[in-house]
Amino acid sequence: MVSRAARHDVAIVGLGYVGITLAAALADAGLRVLGIERRREVVDSVNSGRSYIYEPGIDAILARCAGGSLHAATGWPDELPPVTIICVSTPADPSTGAPDLSNLKDAAAQISRRMPPDGLVVVRSTVPVGTSRTLVLATLRGRNPEASLAFCPERTVQGAALMELRNLPQVIGAVDDRSADLAERFFSRLTDSIVRLSSPEAAEMVKLVNNCHTDLLYGFGNEVALLASTHGIDPLEVIRGANEGYTERAEGLAVVRPRIAKPGFVGGGCLSKDPYLLLESLGDRDPSLSLVRCARKLNESMPGTAAEDFMRMLGRITADPGAATVLACGMAYKGIPETDDLRGTPAAPFISSIAGRVGRILGHDYRVSPECTAGLGAEPVALHDGIAAADAIVLLNDHPGYRRDIAGALSTPPGRKILVYDCWRILTDSGVPETENVLYAGLCHEVR
Repeated sequence: MVSRAARHDVAIVGLGYVGITLAAALADAGLRVLGIERRREVVDSVNSGRSYIYEPGIDAILARCAGGSLHAATGWPDELPPVTIICVSTPADPSTGAPDLSNLKDAAAQISRRMPPDGLVVVRSTVPVGTSRTLVLATLRGRNPEASLAFCPERTVQGAALMELRNLPQVIGAVDDRSADLAERFFSRLTDSIVRLSSPEAAEMVKLVNNCHTDLLYGFGNEVALLASTHGIDPLEVIRGANEGYTERAEGLAVVRPRIAKPGFVGGGCLSKDPYLLLESLGDRDPSLSLVRCARKLNESMPGTAAEDFMRMLGRITADPGAATVLACGMAYKGIPETDDLRGTPAAPFISSIAGRVGRILGHDYRVSPECTAGLGAEPVALHDGIAAADAIVLLNDHPGYRRDIAGALSTPPGRKILVYDCWRILTDSGVPETENVLYAGLCHEVR
């Protein structure tokens, strides 16, 4: 247990993805950081100078700062440092979508017993609108009537988190001017760009709106794909035609029209969860009328839709799909920027949908471990071995390595019919679609 708050400038409660990247960035900026985490293996990893997640740049920071400006512990100190930042998980129930705020509630209770009278607590966990005030502030001020509180959301993208922590504007919404001043002074150590809002509720909504807007944009791209499929039209042709010369700012005009997104899967720890936190914030509104709800349901349906389309096309190249060997490429939820994060990965429902309907399912990812690949229901394999054995290849994320390596492997036409089901169309102009004996298809569209 850490007993003296004077050793640290800030405590980070929860060293998940959000917490560990923030802890590393703050330590790199010269602050003395205490990370509090229940999982012993995470604490041991941080204290040994190694990251348990893949994130560019983080290993070098941990190797340099562990044991010095950065320390992790499973226990709580007797007294917390001047600033405590809550980064615990706030998951949504997989069956109902209801948020589970138990980690946040526990953290607030622990902090209320240990924070200094003039300390600042920052909520960084994503929450339904109003949670910081009604749950966290109420708990803190039950013991400390002068407690300062701000909601300061994390808005980074995995694979570029450390860069974005320093360059993205930090939104701050606090319960009073003193709390806002303390939060701005603290985060100015990390970034030059601060956006002050009038309340924690406004800042909570900013985080939800950012992610739900992204989910909506991607959802419309998928809507275009499904509509185009109904009419036998290539969705990428439609999207190119809609975007070209129309979505850029024209000279002399103030309007910038939004680009239509390419179809694809929408996963990750935030985009698969945050829409449900926003829906929890609707009050008396009918959730069935919410665009956010419709987009999330559509995006959640796409792996299953793709699996059925894949099985239909697999029947085009073999009379016995049940004996086919399938190579699933891309276990992580996305490929750009690359990550090893499996939260909300489309690979899980896709593999589950075809399991038992094909002979073997092989799996490959450039960053995900073989153990985690096996946990998703795929047999881990080296990419070149998987390509050699496969009757069908399915690209589940857009990692650019697959364009290079699969196109290279298929530069010589295979000696048998093979299906390449490219959910992200990253091979469209690679020569693969024109390769003899290759049936090439995109998400819900047969190209050749």
